[in-house]
Amino acid sequence: MLTAEQTDLHQAPPLDPADVHPCAVTWIDDHAAVVAVLDANGRVSTCTITRGTHPAESFLSLVVRAIGERERVVILGQGWARLALEREYVAIYKRPEHLVDVERSDSVLEIDLIRRLRELAG
Repeated sequence: MLTAEQTDLHQAPPLDPADVHPCAVTWIDDHAAVVAVLDANGRVSTCTITRGTHPAESFLSLVVRAIGERERVVILGQGWARLALEREYVAIYKRPEHLVDVERSDSVLEIDLIRRLRELAG
């Protein structure tokens, strides 16, 4: 059983559901991932998943499950984790066309992920 720590679940005010595309923006590195998702009702939520002592495969699987199957997905981060998350997402959902962008990025603030998420949704 996976027990990676999921913390800091936050919700922002919803967007108008008529203008929403379910999407996600994720930042990941070797130790943690921050996932911001927008659901079909326009609600934004975020969570932080820490790797702890789990193997990379378990950590990546948890992050993909937190992202969920979305119409649009952006993956940000550094090193091997960014590309490994892209591969894991495609392996699980079989929808590479949902990956809008995968780019190298230094650490970002949660508010920046939410801003990017709202831009992606519109």
